[in-house]
Amino acid sequence: MEFVSIVVADSTRIHTQLLADAMKDQGLQVVATASNSSDLLAAVLHVPIDVVVLSHNLDNQCGRGTEVLRELRTLRPQIKGVMLLDSSEPEVVLDCFRAGARGIFSKQERLESLCKCIHAVHEGQIWARSVELDHALEALANSPRVYATNHKGVELLSAREREVVQYLAGGMTNRQIANALHLSPHTVKNYLFRIFDKLGVSSRTELLYLTMSNSQPRDSNHGDASAFAGIIRAAEDGDPAAQLRLAEYYVGNNGRQDVVSAYMWYLLASTTVAPLLAQIEEGKSNLRRIMSLDQVAEAENRVAESLKNTRKKSAFAPPARPKQKMRAAAD
Repeated sequence: MEFVSIVVADSTRIHTQLLADAMKDQGLQVVATASNSSDLLAAVLHVPIDVVVLSHNLDNQCGRGTEVLRELRTLRPQIKGVMLLDSSEPEVVLDCFRAGARGIFSKQERLESLCKCIHAVHEGQIWARSVELDHALEALANSPRVYATNHKGVELLSAREREVVQYLAGGMTNRQIANALHLSPHTVKNYLFRIFDKLGVSSRTELLYLTMSNSQPRDSNHGDASAFAGIIRAAEDGDPAAQLRLAEYYVGNNGRQDVVSAYMWYLLASTTVAPLLAQIEEGKSNLRRIMSLDQVAEAENRVAESLKNTRKKSAFAPPARPKQKMRAAAD
């Protein structure tokens, strides 16, 4: 059987040693062990490693294993990871795959299966149970499509630029995108600058909002791209009208609802306006103490007349702000 050098890192020193000894009894070549992220990173730097078998929970932190795997793949992109899970919750499984895991293994399974998993992963295969693969395929099927066309349907981005945006939508950092595409982080950053310029946006958030919606920019500097950029900037700056606009967008986006994002923006809008409403009520209360009933009635009549004579306007159209180049936004 082919020699495969393995490093094992479970959540505690005892569990790590027990697992390593059991794997050695099965004929596997465990060349290093670690029970925390520092020791694991050090081992990878000093010992040639083919496969890392690590727990999803490290350093007494749930999910720390995925962060460490990302760091390991940055240091040694050729290393293949097998993640040990206590449960197969969909979000946990997806987080492991996104971190670069090639094997997902439940701690409830037999050791013999883990040995098969390690060899399969070393040979370039993906290892997971059917339920875990279902989670990944379901997420892929429901993932938003990246759109970047003008009003005539002409694609504005190159194939490579679309790949960069797709990985960005998956939550990857510049360095992770670079590893996935076999590019340098500097090249990825340059791609993002060109994408920003083509689509008329100035931040990663604006880019994702635009490309993951059904809206189409008319050109690189005007039209929908600028409008979206203005809404995003206004919402992030705390404009409740813009926040409400985004919430309503995610509720009724041509059948492509994102209820979590919609509810998030509703919550942000309510949080933003709460202090204003309190200040308004306090001001009204203070004035009522010194006003006569006739004065209060007169003010209310003025409001009614103003609403009657004012043409109904959209309350959710914040003005687009000038485009600003922000090089740091591509980081």
